[in-house]
Amino acid sequence: MRPKSSDIERSPRKVVITGIGLITPYGVGRESSWQKLLTGHSSTRLLDDLSKQLNQPVVGGVIPDRQLSSTSVSSKHPFLKEPSITLALRATEEAILDAGLNLDEMSKDSIGCVIGSSKGGMASFAQASELRRMAPATEQQVPDSFWLQCFPNAASHSVAAHFDLQGAALTPVSACATGVSSVMRAAELIRDGVCDTVFAGSADASLLPTVLGSFQRMGVLAKDIQRPKEACKPYDCRRNGFVVGEGAGILVLESLEHALNRNVIPYAEWLTGTCGSDSTHLMQFDPAAESLAKLISRLLRQTSVSPSEIDYINLHGTGTQINDLYETRALHTAMGSFSKRISCSSLKGGMGHLLGAAGSVELGFTLLAMRDNLVPPTINLKEPDPRCDLNYTPFTAESKEIKTALKLSFGFGGHLVAGIVRKWDHS
Repeated sequence: MRPKSSDIERSPRKVVITGIGLITPYGVGRESSWQKLLTGHSSTRLLDDLSKQLNQPVVGGVIPDRQLSSTSVSSKHPFLKEPSITLALRATEEAILDAGLNLDEMSKDSIGCVIGSSKGGMASFAQASELRRMAPATEQQVPDSFWLQCFPNAASHSVAAHFDLQGAALTPVSACATGVSSVMRAAELIRDGVCDTVFAGSADASLLPTVLGSFQRMGVLAKDIQRPKEACKPYDCRRNGFVVGEGAGILVLESLEHALNRNVIPYAEWLTGTCGSDSTHLMQFDPAAESLAKLISRLLRQTSVSPSEIDYINLHGTGTQINDLYETRALHTAMGSFSKRISCSSLKGGMGHLLGAAGSVELGFTLLAMRDNLVPPTINLKEPDPRCDLNYTPFTAESKEIKTALKLSFGFGGHLVAGIVRKWDHS
């Protein structure tokens, strides 16, 4: 039953999600990506060009239309390209269409964007460095505005400028937890009355020699390059690292009142999110997983949601030995006897780890799972690690009603972020 406007005004401002835009290694677009994900097949492959540059085989998750992520931002300077901006703009366009928004009929000062990045425009920075090395004289032709493409706020700035938004434009940076951090911050803007509508998420295009070379030296990349589609194996006893992917995920968040006035049916209500840290090590977490367990327990208390009410957990699941076990232990501690009953999955085995874009893309898929009542599978889980004993939904999607879902995201440096969404009941 639709609530009365007077009831909405008296209660705390609720936040709902009404639009999803996704560009992933599975497909250019929300529905194509979702349908490919459900097949249980992998989109990761050997990257020939990068393998030659690094003098060793490299596996990655590349979006199907590679030209999309290398579109020139400025036609006047075709050598200056920042794929992460293009990905963010395209995903935002899809999200706006999905939400049924007509920006021309809206007050632009009530629309904001919170679009994060783990590193900023790395491709632009790499191109500038190469330009300086190869042709120092040409460096003088680079416009001053080019450097904005290198900054972490490049995507949020570009989205705000492209759509003439005059509300808040923010850029959270929390490594691979950036996507969920952005959605969490966007919800706060709506609850605080700063904005009525916010485009929130993240974009990342880090398939670059400098980034991949750094991860290789850290020893965190998957080593099973003979079978590129099976390289990343979350929760499998053979797992030995992740595969880097690229993409973008943008969600449209609105106040409930604003959405109801437009007569749209939201995907879900964003109940709340919370963040914490585990500063044990730059690349590792405390094996006891106490920080994450406390964060999950705190989130459940804040939302008055019991473990028995969680129908699905979208895991971070990178496919590294320590992190997968860390996540499993934390859920056992926080969920108790319910931990093994909850359907879970990691999506990184099939599309790679999208780094700064991972959290928002995976949250978008979580919303689609709620819409279609399908738990997406964890692929490449052939030999389960006996220490990782949750219900990871291996290989095949599971038909199940999903009313309430938990999303977990972590990042190098100890960033921990979690959020809970509840399917919108429009009866």
